[in-house]
Amino acid sequence: MRKYLFLLLTMIIFVVLNAESRPQILFEKAMSAQNEEMISKLKQLSVNYSDSLYGQKAMLELGKIYLLQRDYSKAISELKKIYLSQISEKEFWLAKAYLHAGENRNAIVSAQNFISDSDDFSKIEECFFIIGEAYIQDSLYAKALNTLETLRTSKYIENNIPLLHYKIGFCYENMGKTTAAIRSYEKLAKEFPYTEYSYLAQDRIYNFRKGNEISEPVQTTPKFAENKPKQKKDKYFPETKISLGEYKTYLQVGAFSSKANAEKFMKKINKLGFEAIIFSKMKNGKKLFIVAAGPFADGKQLKNATEKLRQNRINFFVIKR
Repeated sequence: MRKYLFLLLTMIIFVVLNAESRPQILFEKAMSAQNEEMISKLKQLSVNYSDSLYGQKAMLELGKIYLLQRDYSKAISELKKIYLSQISEKEFWLAKAYLHAGENRNAIVSAQNFISDSDDFSKIEECFFIIGEAYIQDSLYAKALNTLETLRTSKYIENNIPLLHYKIGFCYENMGKTTAAIRSYEKLAKEFPYTEYSYLAQDRIYNFRKGNEISEPVQTTPKFAENKPKQKKDKYFPETKISLGEYKTYLQVGAFSSKANAEKFMKKINKLGFEAIIFSKMKNGKKLFIVAAGPFADGKQLKNATEKLRQNRINFFVIKR
C-alpha cells in the first residue's frame, strides 16, 4: 500500500512540476523565434497561461513589440493586463506608450509609479524625461521645468545631461525667460560642445542675439494624439511651392567632428528613405561635418519628412543651401 501511495505522490509531483515549467519552456522558445513566429508564440502563451509569471512576461514582450511597431493602443492594452508585482517594468513601458499615444496624464502617472517602485537608475532617468515631455506637450512649461530641475539635482541623471540642459532652456524659452534660456543653452554648448544638442543650442543662442523670431523648438519625443487640435499654419511648411531661387531646402539632422561618424549617421538617414548630403563648415576654429536630409521640393514633402524624423526621435532644423 505504501508503495502505491509513494508512486502516486511521485506522479503528482511530476505533473505539477511539469505544469509549472511548461510556460517557461514555451516562453524561451518564443523568445528564440523570429518576427511573426515570435509574436504568434507570445500571443498563445499570454492567452493559455495568462496568470502565470511567463504568461505575463509574454504580455510584456508583446507590449514592447507593439510599441516598437508604433501600435500604441495595442501596446497599452497588452501592458495593462499585467498584474504580477514581479514584472516591475510594466509601468515604464506603459509610460512610454501613453506618451506616444498622446495620453499625457496617464504617462505621468505610470512614470511616477515606476520611479517610486524601481531601483533601475537608467529607466528612472528616462521616466523623468517622459514626465517633463508630457508636461511640455500640454504646454505646462513651469511643471516641466520643475520636473527637469528635480532630475538635475538627483542621483539619477547620468546618460542624458546634454538633453537635460536643452530641455531646461526649451522650457525657459517658452515661459518667456530669455536670459535663463540663453544661460542654459550656453552651459550646454560650453560643457558638451560636440553633441547634437549643443549645435541646436548654439543656433538658438545665435537667433536670440540676432533678434530673429525663434522657430518652433524641436521636441525629442513626438506626440501622437489621435485627436489633435487644429494647429496654426507653420511658416516653415507652406502649402504652396517653396520659392528658393538658387537655394534648396534641407533638414539638418546631425553635426560631427568625424567624417566617418557623419557617414555612418547618413546611412541611418538613408535607411529611413531620405536622400542626404554631407558638407563641412568651420565653427569656433574646428571643422564639422554636417548631415542634412533632402533636398525637399515643396512644403508638403518637408512637413512629411519632419513627421518621420520626429517618429524616429531625430532632431532637425531647416537650412538652405
